[in-house]
Amino acid sequence: MEIKLTTAEATVLHDLLYRISGREEYFEDIAEQYVLWNIECQLERELVEPHTDNYSEVIERSRDTVRKNY
Repeated sequence: MEIKLTTAEATVLHDLLYRISGREEYFEDIAEQYVLWNIECQLERELVEPHTDNYSEVIERSRDTVRKNY
């Protein structure tokens, strides 16, 4: 399966997954958490944005871009 996302969408999704990945209350089964970890790791390998010094600015711009495009 292939899912196509813009860089802004991928950055926003990565940020969301990073924030909830350790929160057990979101998951009914550990398999769900494993799947999200897998997606998060794939995004982290592809994205440069989460590793920048100005990440707070990058995520805000990415969120703005996604909001404007929907």
